[in-house]
Amino acid sequence: MSDAKRRRLEVPPAKVLGRDEYLAKLREVLCPMVKPAAMYNSLVGGITTDQELMAIPIHDHALVRGHAIFDTCSIVGGRLYRVDIHLDRHMDSAERARIPLPFGSTVQECKDQMRSIIAQTVVTSGLRDGGVRFYTSVGPGTFNLTPEGCKSAFYVVVLRPEELPVKESDLDGIREVTVDMPLKPPLLASTKTNNYMLNALTSMKARDSGGQFGILLDGDGCIAESSVLCCVFVTEDKRLITPNFDKILAGTTARKVLDLGGRLVAEGKLAAVSQEQIPQAVAKRCVEMLLCGGDSHIIPVTHWDGHPVGSGSVGPITKKLIKLVHEDAKSGDGDHYELCYP
Repeated sequence: MSDAKRRRLEVPPAKVLGRDEYLAKLREVLCPMVKPAAMYNSLVGGITTDQELMAIPIHDHALVRGHAIFDTCSIVGGRLYRVDIHLDRHMDSAERARIPLPFGSTVQECKDQMRSIIAQTVVTSGLRDGGVRFYTSVGPGTFNLTPEGCKSAFYVVVLRPEELPVKESDLDGIREVTVDMPLKPPLLASTKTNNYMLNALTSMKARDSGGQFGILLDGDGCIAESSVLCCVFVTEDKRLITPNFDKILAGTTARKVLDLGGRLVAEGKLAAVSQEQIPQAVAKRCVEMLLCGGDSHIIPVTHWDGHPVGSGSVGPITKKLIKLVHEDAKSGDGDHYELCYP
């Protein structure tokens, strides 16, 4: 090839940082960001509270190919709240994503060890209220498409209450908008995969129009879900309704809301509770609307697409559900584990 046809790229000499300088610059960048209270990393088999060490390898397939799953649970008053229902979903997601279990020889053994690790990480953090996010990846090893040569990894991070995505002010009601964004295909919709690009774009598009999380419709013009929350409505005839889980993630908080709604039926405050296909036109006529997720986050929607929902204020059923969920989180029986702090 002649010199005339060669393309040359003139670049300045690269600045190669030494270990101390690299870490100092990284520390400067990370300083104003979220600061998890503790992290467990199965690759080292232990927990750290040093935020500079809370990282995963660049060749972990969670980054390389997005081949990872995650879930969450809450810390309320020094106990793990509803951790098992999240671990059950995590096990289902691992099977769908074909991620080998990182612990034990059976699903139950893996679930038990994960629960123990989550509890140990929370106790190490010292937090009695907050949130937990845990991830299972096909792990680090290669930059290939498939995970041959990788080792499954399990990561746990403990977050302070102020670092959670839902704020106390949201309980006063938010404005929402319908967002034109495609739903995930069924496999990804039913698997709590680490890839949330569509979710992020949904919320970003909603905020562009004065909303917060965004309301998605399915291909038939019916309510699907929000970016990271499930949609629940109270109809004019006092029915509590939420979409079926056939096209969306099976929300654990939505299931709790349905269960608590059953109590309100028994008390005569609701006529019925059901999951069903909800056309947008039906949803628009509802007198109350709420979004739910994160175990205890019940977020009233007072205005939707520029119009008030019902009276335009937080409705009585929504207020009752918020109270019931918070009571359940603090003192309810069932899927809760008291933690033993030193």
